[in-house]
Amino acid sequence: MVPNRNDLLTGGNRLKLGLFGANCSSGRTYTTAPERWNASWENNVRLAQIADAAGLECMIPIARWKGYGGESNPNGTSWESITWAVGLLSATSSINVFATIHVPLIHPVVAAKQMATVDQIGGGRFGVNVVCGWNDDEFQMFGMAKLDHAERYVQGTEWWEIITRIWSGEPPFNFAGKHYDLELVDGSPLPFGGRRPIMMNAGISPAGRDFALRFSDLHFDAVRNPEDSAERVAETKRNATQAGRELQVWTPIGVVCRPTRREAEEFTDHIVDHVDTGAIGHILELHKLDPSRGEDHEDAFRRMGEGPIERQVLARGNFCAIGDPDDVAAQLARLHGVGFDGLALNFVNYLDDIEYFAQEVLPRLERLGLRSASHA
Repeated sequence: MVPNRNDLLTGGNRLKLGLFGANCSSGRTYTTAPERWNASWENNVRLAQIADAAGLECMIPIARWKGYGGESNPNGTSWESITWAVGLLSATSSINVFATIHVPLIHPVVAAKQMATVDQIGGGRFGVNVVCGWNDDEFQMFGMAKLDHAERYVQGTEWWEIITRIWSGEPPFNFAGKHYDLELVDGSPLPFGGRRPIMMNAGISPAGRDFALRFSDLHFDAVRNPEDSAERVAETKRNATQAGRELQVWTPIGVVCRPTRREAEEFTDHIVDHVDTGAIGHILELHKLDPSRGEDHEDAFRRMGEGPIERQVLARGNFCAIGDPDDVAAQLARLHGVGFDGLALNFVNYLDDIEYFAQEVLPRLERLGLRSASHA
């Protein structure tokens, strides 16, 4: 019998939950407040074990090579995501752990072996988040210039084809593409159970969505107003079905949950009062420097530059669930109601917040029929 793999993500709860960005200092929060996340290795291991016991489905890292500047330099300290995944998979028993990989920075033959190794260590609980482009200032560290936006996905398609062919166990093969010209490609070991790890992608431009529809198992899409996203999510799923594929749609959100709504709002005000304007300004400048991103560039810029300030500070312009446990559970259910299969959560301080979230919000989601009791 072929072992099952990525069980929590491929089946299980109607609404799946992951933690997003804990491998980086400050996570996805851009504040100078002392409560911001300390991404020490000890904190990451403890967080993963708490999330594992609570029954959360996954942890998703950000691939960062330098910080965003400002006073707090968010993400200035970050764990490389493939090796981070190895450590957390070794320290847990059920939760899935992703690595986020920038296609142009890791050769597919190297990446295939690295990921197969991690996947064997994790017993089929490893996943990969494929990113076809990223920030100019980071690419400059590698002496590289980013490709035109559409061309990035041409490279990504070749990269993924090479990797999946290696993982299929086929005899040594040649590959002649636009970005890779390889001879007698081979690789062993294969992933756990002889099947590839689950794959996530966050492309939201036409080229990015097409890539996701063709190859991804999980598609990240951003949202500000859930109801405005309903048709887009439904369209993504319809297109995947027409292509003969099953595709989950996920979105990242920021969460502030306290015993009372007033406490949650006061804490949010405190974090916003300490906004790191230098870091947010740098992120906006990076977006403006990349006009080739087209529609997704404009959407990202608007999300960061407009709307409630707490979304900029807490979640890089994405949706935020702020309030008491009833409020937060209702907002998560609202997102599921418009079609999202999974939510990637970030907290100001993951360890300060995860246990209360697990104790108070998860049971409410169970009562709503969106999740079953954890395996703890």
